[in-house]
Amino acid sequence: MTDPNEMGFFDHLEELRNRLIKSVGLWLIVFVICFIYAKPIFAWLAEPLVEISKSEHLFAATRFEEPFLANMRAAFWTSLILSSLIFFYHFWGFVAPALTKEEKWFAIPFIIFMALFFIAGCWFSFEYVFPYALSYLMEWNAGELNAFTRSSYLHMLFLFVMGMGVSFELPLVLLFLAKVGLVTSGFLLDKFRYAVVIIFIAAAIITPTPDPFMQTFLAAPILLLYLLGTGLAWLVQKKDEEEFEAMVQGADGDSAEDQDGTPISEDWQK
Repeated sequence: MTDPNEMGFFDHLEELRNRLIKSVGLWLIVFVICFIYAKPIFAWLAEPLVEISKSEHLFAATRFEEPFLANMRAAFWTSLILSSLIFFYHFWGFVAPALTKEEKWFAIPFIIFMALFFIAGCWFSFEYVFPYALSYLMEWNAGELNAFTRSSYLHMLFLFVMGMGVSFELPLVLLFLAKVGLVTSGFLLDKFRYAVVIIFIAAAIITPTPDPFMQTFLAAPILLLYLLGTGLAWLVQKKDEEEFEAMVQGADGDSAEDQDGTPISEDWQK
């Protein structure tokens, strides 16, 4: 195999293209399978609305092609979530050759947890966040004739699901930034008030209504994820400090000197 360190710019582009083709090809297989079972998948996705309204006859079609397009949309987003493991795997395959052995020990679980956290966020939103938001919105329709299009329902559903799935990546992003030395736990705690503002703005974008209570309900889990990421950053920082101290103590720094006569231990401390 070609040494990745000797690959040129266009060689890397070719490798990226091959990875993208493989990812999209495998995703298309998952999409076709999901589309074959689109009707039961849509029935499963509609369960939160069915449980709240206590009725299975809720959806109206304003156009002839609307049910077909809604089933396709349900298959598309479901296959995209299920294929996240494929995308993360090929992302790992693309960056792995450029990593050292030590970096791979960190990157392998990192990539795995990125996929698991994304799926966990989607599941958490579907099971808890979205049903609550839907119930809140349905209260405003009390006494009204409730008939919704499938597409409008799926649009709101996957807005919550995908938004929370991406939000669950926040602890891992902070962990990575701490690992490469861009942030520290103290810095994250110091900037917590700014994080609160940014998270509430993001929650306002995701939520379909300007209601502050629903916005808070969506922002609260993301704030907890930020604090979790801060804790992970502290663990990384503490581990790096312990490794540094062990390296200094393990060296014969009291007598060893570098070329300019400065003790090696003093150079490491600097």
